[in-house]
Amino acid sequence: MQTVKVKLMITETLKYDREVIVEVPAHMTERDIEEALNKAERNYGFDGVDGIVHALKRQGITCPDGFDQDLSSPNSVEAECYDYEVYDEI
Repeated sequence: MQTVKVKLMITETLKYDREVIVEVPAHMTERDIEEALNKAERNYGFDGVDGIVHALKRQGITCPDGFDQDLSSPNSVEAECYDYEVYDEI
């Protein structure tokens, strides 16, 4: 039987739930906290939790105890084949 090689382009998305304990300046209102979180997500969310924590630090919100960085067990995984390319016959 003759076969053909095909390269599959697959996007795999891993999702993790993290709990991060932060210290917030006493003068910040809940609205201030929400605004800081939105800004951090918008500007640094693409860098993951590290980016968000870094952005919050710039706004006075600190994470002195760090956070769990274990990436060995995602909460969910999704894979999608978005394209393929036929190479050649074997």
